[in-house]
Amino acid sequence: MTGPAEMIAWLDRRIASAMTWLDDHGKGSKKPRPDHEIETKEYDIARFEEIKAAYVNALAKREQAA
Repeated sequence: MTGPAEMIAWLDRRIASAMTWLDDHGKGSKKPRPDHEIETKEYDIARFEEIKAAYVNALAKREQAA
C-alpha cells in the first residue's frame, strides 16, 4: 500500500499540474481552451482537493485511535 506521505505528495502534484494547465490554457490565457475543457480541469482540482482533505482527516482519526 502507498504510504501516506507519498499519497499526499502525489495528490499535491496532481493539483499543481491541473492548476498549471489552467494558468497556461484557462480563460485568462492568450489562447484559452474550450469552456468544457476548462470546467473539467476545475472540477478535477476540486475533487483532488476533496480527496486530499478526506485522506488527511482519515489519517488523523487513525492516529488518534492508535
